[in-house]
Amino acid sequence: MKNDSLIYSIGCILVIVGALLKILHLPYANSILVIAFVGIAVFQSLHVTELKKKIRELEIKLKN
Repeated sequence: MKNDSLIYSIGCILVIVGALLKILHLPYANSILVIAFVGIAVFQSLHVTELKKKIRELEIKLKN
């Protein structure tokens, strides 16, 4: 994926903003935190799947 660091950065910023809102007892803090953590988890799982696929391809190349 091209914009890995951008997506991770946006997720981290959302987590920090959600934590600050939570500390200040402002509304929608829980929603922002949940969206950020779920978004990061989904992207992380997609990224890991892509890396595993790339590793399998390289292992096949090495066997041949």
